[in-house]
Amino acid sequence: MKMNNTLKLIIAIVVSELAGIIGSVFTTPSIAGWYAGIVKPALNPPAWVFGPVWTTLFALMGITAFLVWKKGLDRRDVKIALGIFLGQLVLNTLWSIIFFGLRSPGGALIEIIFLWLAILAMIVAFAKISKPAMWLLLPYILWVSFAGYLNYSIWQLNPSSGSGQVACTQEAKLCPDGSYVGRTGPKCEFAQCPGENNNLWITATDSKTGITFQYPKTLLTEYIHTVDWPPQIQVLNEPFTCTEAGSETARAGQTLKRMVDDRTYCVTKKSEGAAGSVYTNYAYAFPLYSTDSTQAEHKTVIFTFSLQAVQCANYDDPQKTACENEQSSFDLDSTVDRMARIMVIK
Repeated sequence: MKMNNTLKLIIAIVVSELAGIIGSVFTTPSIAGWYAGIVKPALNPPAWVFGPVWTTLFALMGITAFLVWKKGLDRRDVKIALGIFLGQLVLNTLWSIIFFGLRSPGGALIEIIFLWLAILAMIVAFAKISKPAMWLLLPYILWVSFAGYLNYSIWQLNPSSGSGQVACTQEAKLCPDGSYVGRTGPKCEFAQCPGENNNLWITATDSKTGITFQYPKTLLTEYIHTVDWPPQIQVLNEPFTCTEAGSETARAGQTLKRMVDDRTYCVTKKSEGAAGSVYTNYAYAFPLYSTDSTQAEHKTVIFTFSLQAVQCANYDDPQKTACENEQSSFDLDSTVDRMARIMVIK
Protein backbone atom coordinates (compact mmCIF):
# COMPACT_ATOMS: atom_id res chain seq x y z
CA MET A 1 0.00 0.00 0.00
CA LYS A 2 1.43 3.33 -1.08
CA MET A 3 1.46 5.98 1.64
CA ASN A 4 0.14 9.42 0.68
CA ASN A 5 2.15 12.58 1.32
CA THR A 6 -0.14 13.89 4.06
CA LEU A 7 0.43 10.79 6.16
CA LYS A 8 4.16 10.97 5.50
CA LEU A 9 4.22 14.58 6.71
CA ILE A 10 2.34 13.71 9.89
CA ILE A 11 4.61 10.76 10.66
CA ALA A 12 7.76 12.79 10.04
CA ILE A 13 6.66 15.59 12.37
CA VAL A 14 5.45 13.19 15.08
CA VAL A 15 8.74 11.27 15.04
CA SER A 16 10.67 14.52 15.36
CA GLU A 17 8.53 15.88 18.17
CA LEU A 18 8.73 12.52 19.94
CA ALA A 19 12.48 12.99 20.24
CA GLY A 20 11.83 16.31 21.95
CA ILE A 21 9.27 14.77 24.29
CA ILE A 22 11.71 12.05 25.34
CA GLY A 23 14.36 14.68 26.00
CA SER A 24 11.94 16.75 28.06
CA VAL A 25 11.47 13.82 30.44
CA PHE A 26 15.04 14.43 31.58
CA THR A 27 15.00 18.21 31.13
CA THR A 28 11.86 19.28 32.98
CA PRO A 29 12.73 17.93 36.47
CA SER A 30 16.07 19.78 36.44
CA ILE A 31 14.85 23.19 35.24
CA ALA A 32 13.55 24.42 38.60
CA GLY A 33 16.20 22.64 40.65
CA TRP A 34 19.72 21.94 39.45
CA TYR A 35 19.57 24.15 36.35
CA ALA A 36 18.15 27.10 38.30
CA GLY A 37 21.00 26.91 40.78
CA ILE A 38 24.00 26.84 38.43
CA VAL A 39 25.81 29.92 37.14
CA LYS A 40 24.88 30.81 33.56
CA PRO A 41 26.43 33.14 30.95
CA ALA A 42 25.04 36.60 30.28
CA LEU A 43 23.47 35.54 26.97
CA ASN A 44 21.58 32.62 28.51
CA PRO A 45 17.88 32.99 27.57
CA PRO A 46 15.11 32.61 30.18
CA ALA A 47 14.14 28.98 30.78
CA TRP A 48 10.69 29.47 29.20
CA VAL A 49 12.25 30.27 25.80
CA PHE A 50 13.63 26.79 25.20
CA GLY A 51 10.29 24.97 25.01
CA PRO A 52 8.76 27.00 22.14
CA VAL A 53 12.07 27.16 20.27
CA TRP A 54 12.67 23.42 20.36
CA THR A 55 9.05 22.62 19.51
CA THR A 56 9.39 24.79 16.40
CA LEU A 57 12.75 23.31 15.45
CA PHE A 58 11.50 19.73 15.79
CA ALA A 59 8.52 20.60 13.59
CA LEU A 60 10.88 22.05 10.96
CA MET A 61 12.98 18.89 11.17
CA GLY A 62 9.89 16.82 10.50
CA ILE A 63 8.98 18.94 7.48
CA THR A 64 12.48 18.60 6.03
CA ALA A 65 12.40 14.84 6.53
CA PHE A 66 9.08 14.74 4.68
CA LEU A 67 10.46 16.78 1.78
CA VAL A 68 13.23 14.21 1.39
CA TRP A 69 11.04 11.17 2.08
CA LYS A 70 8.52 12.07 -0.61
CA LYS A 71 11.25 11.79 -3.24
CA GLY A 72 11.00 8.04 -2.76
CA LEU A 73 12.63 5.46 -0.51
CA ASP A 74 13.71 3.56 -3.60
CA ARG A 75 16.49 6.12 -3.99
CA ARG A 76 19.73 5.29 -2.20
CA ASP A 77 20.52 8.93 -1.38
CA VAL A 78 17.11 9.34 0.26
CA LYS A 79 17.68 6.31 2.48
CA ILE A 80 21.11 7.60 3.52
CA ALA A 81 19.78 11.10 4.22
CA LEU A 82 16.91 9.81 6.36
CA GLY A 83 19.33 7.53 8.21
CA ILE A 84 21.43 10.56 9.11
CA PHE A 85 18.24 12.36 10.13
CA LEU A 86 17.29 9.59 12.57
CA GLY A 87 20.86 9.42 13.89
CA GLN A 88 20.96 13.10 14.75
CA LEU A 89 17.57 12.78 16.50
CA VAL A 90 19.12 10.14 18.75
CA LEU A 91 22.10 12.42 19.44
CA ASN A 92 19.74 15.31 20.17
CA THR A 93 17.88 13.27 22.78
CA LEU A 94 21.13 11.95 24.21
CA TRP A 95 22.35 15.50 24.84
CA SER A 96 19.33 16.19 27.08
CA ILE A 97 19.99 12.99 28.99
CA ILE A 98 23.65 13.88 29.59
CA PHE A 99 23.22 17.58 30.34
CA PHE A 100 20.01 17.54 32.39
CA GLY A 101 19.60 13.90 33.37
CA LEU A 102 23.21 13.24 34.39
CA ARG A 103 23.84 16.94 35.10
CA SER A 104 27.14 16.77 33.25
CA PRO A 105 27.86 19.91 31.19
CA GLY A 106 31.31 18.54 30.36
CA GLY A 107 29.97 15.30 28.94
CA ALA A 108 27.21 17.15 27.11
CA LEU A 109 29.79 19.49 25.56
CA ILE A 110 31.56 16.54 23.96
CA GLU A 111 28.26 15.08 22.80
CA ILE A 112 27.01 18.33 21.26
CA ILE A 113 30.07 18.42 18.99
CA PHE A 114 28.99 15.09 17.48
CA LEU A 115 25.41 16.38 17.27
CA TRP A 116 26.56 19.50 15.39
CA LEU A 117 28.58 17.40 12.94
CA ALA A 118 25.58 15.10 12.41
CA ILE A 119 23.36 18.10 11.66
CA LEU A 120 25.92 19.41 9.18
CA ALA A 121 26.05 16.00 7.49
CA MET A 122 22.24 15.98 7.35
CA ILE A 123 22.16 19.42 5.73
CA VAL A 124 24.68 18.33 3.10
CA ALA A 125 22.74 15.12 2.39
CA PHE A 126 19.37 16.90 2.25
CA ALA A 127 20.75 19.65 -0.02
CA LYS A 128 21.41 17.10 -2.75
CA ILE A 129 17.76 16.01 -2.65
CA SER A 130 15.72 19.09 -1.68
CA LYS A 131 16.96 22.68 -1.50
CA PRO A 132 13.96 23.82 0.61
CA ALA A 133 14.80 21.10 3.14
CA MET A 134 18.35 22.38 3.35
CA TRP A 135 17.23 25.97 4.03
CA LEU A 136 14.71 24.88 6.65
CA LEU A 137 17.51 23.21 8.61
CA LEU A 138 19.62 26.36 8.92
CA PRO A 139 17.76 27.65 12.04
CA TYR A 140 18.42 24.27 13.65
CA ILE A 141 22.18 24.29 13.19
CA LEU A 142 22.37 27.96 14.22
CA TRP A 143 20.46 27.25 17.43
CA VAL A 144 22.59 24.20 18.23
CA SER A 145 25.68 26.35 17.63
CA PHE A 146 24.32 28.82 20.18
CA ALA A 147 23.47 25.93 22.51
CA GLY A 148 27.07 24.77 22.17
CA TYR A 149 28.27 28.19 23.33
CA LEU A 150 25.89 28.08 26.30
CA ASN A 151 26.99 24.53 27.13
CA TYR A 152 30.66 25.52 27.04
CA SER A 153 30.05 28.64 29.15
CA ILE A 154 28.09 26.73 31.78
CA TRP A 155 30.83 24.10 31.91
CA GLN A 156 33.41 26.85 32.48
CA LEU A 157 31.33 28.72 35.06
CA ASN A 158 30.44 25.60 37.03
CA PRO A 159 33.61 23.51 37.32
CA SER A 160 32.11 21.36 40.08
CA SER A 161 28.81 20.64 38.34
CA GLY A 162 28.28 16.97 37.66
CA SER A 163 31.51 15.91 39.37
CA GLY A 164 30.73 13.23 41.85
CA GLN A 165 27.95 14.99 43.68
CA VAL A 166 26.06 12.84 46.15
CA ALA A 167 22.30 13.18 46.48
CA CYS A 168 20.88 12.73 49.96
CA THR A 169 17.91 10.45 50.51
CA GLN A 170 14.47 12.02 50.81
CA GLU A 171 13.92 10.96 54.42
CA ALA A 172 12.33 13.47 56.80
CA LYS A 173 12.60 13.87 60.57
CA LEU A 174 9.65 14.98 62.66
CA CYS A 175 10.55 17.93 64.89
CA PRO A 176 8.99 18.67 68.30
CA ASP A 177 7.00 21.59 66.84
CA GLY A 178 5.38 19.33 64.24
CA SER A 179 7.52 20.46 61.30
CA TYR A 180 9.82 18.23 59.28
CA VAL A 181 13.45 18.58 58.24
CA GLY A 182 15.37 16.64 55.61
CA ARG A 183 18.91 15.44 55.20
CA THR A 184 21.51 17.95 54.03
CA GLY A 185 25.23 18.68 54.01
CA PRO A 186 28.18 16.61 52.83
CA LYS A 187 27.37 13.81 55.29
CA CYS A 188 23.62 13.94 54.53
CA GLU A 189 22.77 14.57 58.16
CA PHE A 190 19.33 15.77 59.24
CA ALA A 191 19.02 19.55 59.34
CA GLN A 192 18.37 21.17 62.69
CA CYS A 193 14.81 21.48 63.89
CA PRO A 194 13.49 24.97 64.69
CA GLY A 195 14.51 25.74 68.24
CA GLU A 196 17.52 23.42 68.30
CA ASN A 197 20.84 25.06 69.10
CA ASN A 198 19.17 28.44 69.40
CA ASN A 199 22.46 29.87 70.54
CA LEU A 200 23.47 29.75 66.86
CA TRP A 201 20.59 32.06 65.93
CA ILE A 202 20.78 35.71 66.90
CA THR A 203 17.83 38.04 67.45
CA ALA A 204 18.18 41.48 65.87
CA THR A 205 15.99 44.48 65.11
CA ASP A 206 16.37 46.36 61.86
CA SER A 207 16.69 50.05 62.73
CA LYS A 208 15.03 51.29 59.54
CA THR A 209 11.97 49.06 59.45
CA GLY A 210 11.58 48.15 63.12
CA ILE A 211 11.38 44.48 62.16
CA THR A 212 12.70 42.01 64.71
CA PHE A 213 14.03 38.81 63.22
CA GLN A 214 16.43 35.95 63.87
CA TYR A 215 19.32 34.92 61.70
CA PRO A 216 21.98 32.20 61.98
CA LYS A 217 25.29 33.42 63.33
CA THR A 218 27.03 31.04 60.93
CA LEU A 219 25.81 28.82 58.11
CA LEU A 220 27.64 25.79 59.54
CA THR A 221 29.41 25.37 56.21
CA GLU A 222 33.10 25.14 55.37
CA TYR A 223 33.03 26.25 51.75
CA ILE A 224 30.21 28.81 51.81
CA HIS A 225 30.71 31.99 53.82
CA THR A 226 28.58 35.00 54.67
CA VAL A 227 29.78 38.38 53.37
CA ASP A 228 27.07 41.02 53.85
CA TRP A 229 25.41 39.56 56.92
CA PRO A 230 22.96 39.72 58.66
CA PRO A 231 20.50 40.40 55.85
CA GLN A 232 19.32 43.95 55.27
CA ILE A 233 15.53 44.34 55.30
CA GLN A 234 13.38 46.55 53.13
CA VAL A 235 9.58 46.90 53.19
CA LEU A 236 7.78 48.15 50.08
CA ASN A 237 4.25 49.52 50.21
CA GLU A 238 3.17 47.57 47.16
CA PRO A 239 1.73 44.11 46.47
CA PHE A 240 4.13 41.24 45.95
CA THR A 241 4.83 40.33 42.31
CA CYS A 242 7.52 38.25 40.66
CA THR A 243 8.68 38.25 37.04
CA GLU A 244 11.27 35.64 36.11
CA ALA A 245 13.99 37.04 33.86
CA GLY A 246 17.67 37.62 33.34
CA SER A 247 20.88 35.70 33.88
CA GLU A 248 22.91 35.21 37.04
CA THR A 249 25.98 36.80 35.45
CA ALA A 250 24.09 39.68 33.80
CA ARG A 251 24.20 43.21 35.18
CA ALA A 252 20.70 42.98 36.65
CA GLY A 253 21.12 39.37 37.78
CA GLN A 254 18.65 36.52 37.45
CA THR A 255 15.19 36.45 39.00
CA LEU A 256 13.40 33.17 39.71
CA LYS A 257 10.25 32.21 41.60
CA ARG A 258 10.75 29.69 44.41
CA MET A 259 8.22 27.82 46.53
CA VAL A 260 9.11 26.81 50.10
CA ASP A 261 6.24 24.84 51.57
CA ASP A 262 3.22 27.16 51.22
CA ARG A 263 5.12 30.41 50.63
CA THR A 264 6.34 32.04 47.44
CA TYR A 265 9.67 33.85 47.18
CA CYS A 266 11.04 35.92 44.33
CA VAL A 267 14.79 35.34 44.35
CA THR A 268 17.18 37.60 42.47
CA LYS A 269 20.84 36.69 42.45
CA LYS A 270 23.88 38.07 40.72
CA SER A 271 27.22 36.26 40.72
CA GLU A 272 30.77 37.15 39.80
CA GLY A 273 34.04 35.33 40.28
CA ALA A 274 37.06 36.76 42.07
CA ALA A 275 40.17 35.31 43.70
CA GLY A 276 39.13 31.68 43.53
CA SER A 277 35.59 32.26 44.78
CA VAL A 278 32.15 33.09 43.44
CA TYR A 279 30.45 36.02 45.18
CA THR A 280 26.67 36.08 44.90
CA ASN A 281 24.35 38.91 45.89
CA TYR A 282 20.89 37.67 46.89
CA ALA A 283 17.56 39.45 47.20
CA TYR A 284 14.65 37.40 48.56
CA ALA A 285 11.32 39.19 48.09
CA PHE A 286 8.11 37.86 49.60
CA PRO A 287 4.68 39.13 50.61
CA LEU A 288 4.22 40.49 54.11
CA TYR A 289 1.82 38.23 55.95
CA SER A 290 -0.65 39.17 58.65
CA THR A 291 0.09 38.24 62.24
CA ASP A 292 -1.69 34.90 61.93
CA SER A 293 0.44 34.08 58.82
CA THR A 294 -2.64 33.13 56.82
CA GLN A 295 -3.20 36.18 54.65
CA ALA A 296 -0.74 38.23 52.63
CA GLU A 297 -0.94 41.98 53.11
CA HIS A 298 -0.38 44.49 50.31
CA LYS A 299 3.28 44.93 51.18
CA THR A 300 6.50 43.28 50.07
CA VAL A 301 9.50 42.43 52.25
CA ILE A 302 12.99 42.05 50.77
CA PHE A 303 15.98 40.37 52.43
CA THR A 304 19.34 41.26 50.82
CA PHE A 305 22.72 39.69 51.60
CA SER A 306 25.83 38.25 49.96
CA LEU A 307 27.55 34.87 50.16
CA GLN A 308 30.97 33.68 49.09
CA ALA A 309 31.28 30.19 47.62
CA VAL A 310 34.78 28.80 47.25
CA GLN A 311 35.51 27.34 43.82
CA CYS A 312 35.89 23.65 44.51
CA ALA A 313 38.29 23.21 41.60
CA ASN A 314 40.91 24.92 43.78
CA TYR A 315 41.15 21.77 45.91
CA ASP A 316 42.32 18.23 45.42
CA ASP A 317 40.34 15.25 46.67
CA PRO A 318 39.02 14.55 49.22
CA GLN A 319 38.51 18.29 49.90
CA LYS A 320 37.27 18.88 46.38
CA THR A 321 34.55 16.27 46.72
CA ALA A 322 33.56 17.55 50.15
CA CYS A 323 33.30 21.08 48.75
CA GLU A 324 31.16 19.95 45.81
CA ASN A 325 28.85 17.94 48.02
CA GLU A 326 28.37 20.78 50.48
CA GLN A 327 27.62 23.37 47.81
CA SER A 328 25.24 21.10 45.90
CA SER A 329 23.23 20.22 49.01
CA PHE A 330 23.23 23.64 50.69
CA ASP A 331 19.61 24.70 51.26
CA LEU A 332 19.60 28.49 51.37
CA ASP A 333 15.86 28.74 50.66
CA SER A 334 14.96 26.96 53.89
CA THR A 335 17.22 29.24 55.94
CA VAL A 336 15.64 32.37 54.47
CA ASP A 337 12.17 30.88 54.87
CA ARG A 338 12.78 30.31 58.57
CA MET A 339 13.95 33.91 59.01
CA ALA A 340 10.87 35.17 57.17
CA ARG A 341 8.41 33.12 59.21
CA ILE A 342 9.68 34.16 62.64
CA MET A 343 10.18 37.88 62.02
CA VAL A 344 8.05 40.31 64.01
CA ILE A 345 6.90 43.74 62.82
CA LYS A 346 6.15 46.34 65.46
